[in-house]
Amino acid sequence: MARTSYADSLSKRASILYESYSEVKKWYDESKVAMSLRTIQGYVDSLSGFLKEVGMTPSQLLKLSPDDAHDLMRSWAIQKRQSRTISDGRIGLIWHGVRNFLEFHRIRTNGKLPFTKVRGKYLDKIPTKDELKLILDSTPSLPVKIAILLMGYSGLRPEDVVDLTYGCVKNDFEKDIAPCAVYVPQSKTGEDYVTFIPKVTVNLLKQYFKHREEEGEMITDSSPIYRGQRSRDSVGIRRKTLTQNIEFVLKRSGIELSTTFGEKIQRMRPHSLRKYFRSNLSGHVPTEYAEFWVGHTSGLTQVYGGTRDLDPSTIERMREAYANAQRYLVVEGIDEEGIMRRVSQDLQKRDEEIETLREQYDATRDRLEAIEYILTGDKKGDLLRRLLDQKYMAEEAEFLLEKINKAKKGIVEPSINTKREISIWENDAREILHGNETKIRKYLEKKSRSRSN
Repeated sequence: MARTSYADSLSKRASILYESYSEVKKWYDESKVAMSLRTIQGYVDSLSGFLKEVGMTPSQLLKLSPDDAHDLMRSWAIQKRQSRTISDGRIGLIWHGVRNFLEFHRIRTNGKLPFTKVRGKYLDKIPTKDELKLILDSTPSLPVKIAILLMGYSGLRPEDVVDLTYGCVKNDFEKDIAPCAVYVPQSKTGEDYVTFIPKVTVNLLKQYFKHREEEGEMITDSSPIYRGQRSRDSVGIRRKTLTQNIEFVLKRSGIELSTTFGEKIQRMRPHSLRKYFRSNLSGHVPTEYAEFWVGHTSGLTQVYGGTRDLDPSTIERMREAYANAQRYLVVEGIDEEGIMRRVSQDLQKRDEEIETLREQYDATRDRLEAIEYILTGDKKGDLLRRLLDQKYMAEEAEFLLEKINKAKKGIVEPSINTKREISIWENDAREILHGNETKIRKYLEKKSRSRSN
């Protein structure tokens, strides 16, 4: 049950920082042993954003004295709070990430924010069953729908959804057992736990894996449950990508996402799906089980009740409890056949888009070869005539004129080395740009004959 996707999921900007600066690489590599992977990944991303805003590199930041570093952080924090572009909580997270980087390199700063964070302003709005149905009906993507079900029907965190692999469900899944046990290697605590998925989620997963296999993917124990939609290989996605996909669906559903109670704001977010799971189970299953299914593995009841040890008999008792309580979670009336029909249509549409992109790539390659023909005198008149038939003359002439203008300014292409050659190619470009197709073909045939002689 090793984690496979989130372990390599530094954001793009964090990855650049990691690869470019040894100070960041050392900090990340050593810190991920001492703290949770999610925390240090968030710290690196926070450091990257902070450095971009203050216009410094990691090396320059580490040259500051402790007082200067603190003054820089203080000025940044005050400016961000005044701008109200991010929450106090987010400012605090970035502050702690930058401070951790500095202290790792023995630069001690005053760790306190220059203001008191406003606490408790936001509350979670938990969807009702009817609202969850609207959310599911508004989800055009099968993997996103499955992710929503994993959070709403099984209590998973977004980061655990993206780390979930086929091996986590394989045992019960291949035996067609439902509720199906899911062994979750959670990222937040590093502790494995078990939750369950109902029959509807099992059926959608079967169809999803079937389509992936039809596309040529080989499903193995390490194949991610949620595969990147732009890839036909077993490549997972980042937590942030998943939460953005779910946020898009929430907005698309048309339900009211926020409500104000005095100074409190109740808002629906991806995490609200997890609270839907926990709150709807209250009073219907033992608290010990409900807490364990959301990954809360600490406490005496977990230690001595057998849940934390993944005791087989305890798992079977939990399965029975889940089966009896799933009616409080599962939305009725989901059109599974309709979902799969839309999936097939989406796959067909994607194949058509891929074919269009291939055609565009081929046309682009032909255009580039035609430019090479004009610039180097290579005998590829047939390619250029094919280019003309595709009506790309104006585009390529403008591109060629740009090359010529660069040559006139001293930015010389390897094959443009005399004023006479520049004049010849400029004439060629203007013939393409302003001539009609008949005139152009005659011109090219004449040029081809003169070159062959």
